[in-house]
This record gives sequence, structure tokens and C-alpha cells, in this order.
Amino acid sequence: MSRAVILQKFLFVFCLLVSASFSKHSKLTPVKSATFSITIKITNVRNTKGRIQLQIYRNQESFSKEVPWKITYISKKKMVGNSITHTISGFGSGVYGLALLDDENNNTKMDYGWVLPKEGFGFSDYYHTAWSKPKFNSFKFYLKANKRVTMRVRYA
Repeated sequence: MSRAVILQKFLFVFCLLVSASFSKHSKLTPVKSATFSITIKITNVRNTKGRIQLQIYRNQESFSKEVPWKITYISKKKMVGNSITHTISGFGSGVYGLALLDDENNNTKMDYGWVLPKEGFGFSDYYHTAWSKPKFNSFKFYLKANKRVTMRVRYA
């Protein structure tokens, strides 16, 4: 065997031994992944009745099935004029989309008249003008740093 092969094998065994020694005896703590916050400015809120129900989605499938990844309720007591600003923290990087319901009667669902919604709705950085449900791609964003989002509430 050549000296280079012997040296390679020695270094390999040495590295294994050092690695095993550190894993048994060290008290290293795992590195926490970065988390970010989303600051939401909600505009065009028509009154102080009820609360804002913010639904957080991660993909089109969950949005289509109306099964949010997370739901947060925002008090309208923080309203200044017709706007509310609210920050949510602890998000990992990834794809998110925010949808809101101005739940004026606190029943956690959209109420309808004959056909049109009685309560307001909105989406992250997207003002939906059609009467059909938007696609997730219209209001999704990739979170990789703290983010500011504007949501303008629309009423029928």
C-alpha cells in the first residue's frame, strides 16, 4: 500500500474517532431555524362590530378546501380610522397566503344575503374584484425575512 492510501485511511479513522467523541461528550444545542414576523395593515374596515378573522394558508389545496394552516383573531379595538395594524411572529420561511373575514357577528363564518356576502373579505397584497373565489397564487408570498402586508377589505 502506498503512503497516500495509508494516510487517507488514518485520517478517515481519526475523523471518525473525533466525531464519535464529540457526539458522546459535548452538550451542543441544536441550532434553531430562523423565524420571521408578518405585519398586516388592514384597511377599509367599515365598523367596529365583531372582529377580524385572519386565515393563514400554505397552498392552493388547503385554500380550496377552506382548511387554514392557522387562524388568528384580531380585535377591532385597535382600529385607527378605518385601519388596523397587527403583527404575528414565529413563522418559518416558506409560502404563505393570508385571507381575512370581517366577522361582524363573531360566528366564525362568512354570512350571505341572497347571493352576495354580507361581511367583508380580503387577501394579502391583493384586492379581489371578481365575485368568484380567487386562486391562491394571486395572494401568496414567499417569506424569507420579516414582511409587511396590506389587506384591503371588500364589501358587497
